[in-house]
Amino acid sequence: MALTTSVPLLISQQFDSEVVLANYQNGVYYNLDGSAAQIWLGLKANRTVEEIGSALSAATSGDVPSITQQVQAFVDSMLAEGLIAKGDADGRAETWSPVLSGTFAAPEFQRFDNLRELLLMDPVHDAGEEGWPLREPHES
Repeated sequence: MALTTSVPLLISQQFDSEVVLANYQNGVYYNLDGSAAQIWLGLKANRTVEEIGSALSAATSGDVPSITQQVQAFVDSMLAEGLIAKGDADGRAETWSPVLSGTFAAPEFQRFDNLRELLLMDPVHDAGEEGWPLREPHES
């Protein structure tokens, strides 16, 4: 199955060993660190689950089948969350090798909803004579 990280209204940015994803469709953002960030970067480089599992196993001296199984479970959770999609990925394989040391830790992402209102604002349409952002007053 081909996977793609090109999901509409989803952006990603790498900060050192972390990757932050922002979904401008639903206003949720995510933090990926450690093995989770490396899996994301592997998927962005058009690697398969098996290739990512093997590379992570080599980097951490871990058990290939076990790590590949954990990578697949994480990929499944990203599919369910809408962070990646099934489909034709760009056919170009980019250079990628995981940057991990020590033992392999199960990948997971942190989900944050606290900036939803800001991420969903539309600066073009949510502006008025008072400026931007134009928000409805909340009742106390």
